[in-house]
Amino acid sequence: MSYWRQYRQFTEKNLLGKNKPEIEDLAYWRDKVFTNAIVFFLPVSLVALIPGVWVSLKEGLLFLAFVDIVTVLSFVLIAFHTRLSLAFRKVLAMAMLYLLAVILLLFLGSFGPGLLYLLTITIFTALIFPVAVAYKSIGLNIVICVVIALIIHLKLLNSSLTQLYNAEAWIAVSSNLICLNVVCVALLDMLVKGLQKTITQEAHLQMQLKEESTKLEHLIETLKLKNQELEQFAFITSHDLQEPLRTITTVVDNLEQQNKGELNEMTSVYLGFIAQSAVRMRTLITGLLEYSRLGKDKLLEKVDCNKVLHECLTDLRAYIQENQATITSSSLPELQAYGLELKLLFQNLISNAIKFRQKNISPQIRITAVQEANYWVFSVADNGIGIEERFREKIFVIFHRLHSRTAYEGTGIGLAHCRKIAELHRGKIWVEANPEGGSIFRFKILII
Repeated sequence: MSYWRQYRQFTEKNLLGKNKPEIEDLAYWRDKVFTNAIVFFLPVSLVALIPGVWVSLKEGLLFLAFVDIVTVLSFVLIAFHTRLSLAFRKVLAMAMLYLLAVILLLFLGSFGPGLLYLLTITIFTALIFPVAVAYKSIGLNIVICVVIALIIHLKLLNSSLTQLYNAEAWIAVSSNLICLNVVCVALLDMLVKGLQKTITQEAHLQMQLKEESTKLEHLIETLKLKNQELEQFAFITSHDLQEPLRTITTVVDNLEQQNKGELNEMTSVYLGFIAQSAVRMRTLITGLLEYSRLGKDKLLEKVDCNKVLHECLTDLRAYIQENQATITSSSLPELQAYGLELKLLFQNLISNAIKFRQKNISPQIRITAVQEANYWVFSVADNGIGIEERFREKIFVIFHRLHSRTAYEGTGIGLAHCRKIAELHRGKIWVEANPEGGSIFRFKILII
């Protein structure tokens, strides 16, 4: 088997060359068909050569035996000579096959494989050359058959061919060959044109894909740069912008302490507004910083979602008890995830479900998970105030709020965190109306 592999690799490399074209067009596949035909022809030809030469010598047909040997040696030359062009190899192969076909016809008549060779040569020509060359091959076959008809009619050669046929009989037999030639080439012409169209379309699509891939790489590189800029911005925000806020808060506290009892009511109200705004600004800045750092420099790990939910409920115990909330869950899966981010996702959804409760109704929250295809889909259902359909996409936009701060506290960044965490896990998050009242937040995580 190793010898066969070495022989095949050498022949293909010798005929096709080392470099494979970027696009395997029709010309490449013509050369590929010719190369593989040579690869298989050499060992198979020995099966016909040995008995053919033996019978030719036995019958005294020395020239026929000579042509058999020369044909095989020619194909050895085509396969192993390293300095012949591929075009010359093809022409030489066709010439030797035609020579062999004509000699077989002249010496053996229709009992030999001569007619079959002529048909095979035309089909082979249509496979390794443009189809127009195959039609020329049909013309050459017609010329050969006409010449043989003249040889028979004029009795120029004493062979089985002239003994078995008269000119009219030969024309009747050979016309069937020409008919088959035309049919085969016409069908191959249609097939080749279809393949050419398909290959052209594929090449065009590959070029488009390459262009789009280049654009995508450029966009990814741009995105990396933008992310770096965002990280730098977040760093500046967390350090440089918070310092003036501390100063504002300190100055307001000092003014209130130093002028305690001396400030009029309006001044005290203004100072309170300043202090509250500074605290809110610091909270927003901290939230923006946390948003930019989600998933950064983290590795996926095996996470038991039941433990994550338990830790989350432990952290929210006071808030849950204060609002008399009831939280139940089904058995949750173990999966590859970012543990801290997943905990933050659960915490935000549970906190929101408690915060946006209906008046005089205890929050009822149910957490479940089901596997769908390659994802785990989690659901957090509540009996709260619900969300109108027109707002169900907007609520995941950073700093977007549906209610005033006097009605519900918060920065408007929690659900933006949730969406980014879901996308970090190659999933998404969305909200639906709960048929029993309230909302159902669903998010899915890709199973890795």
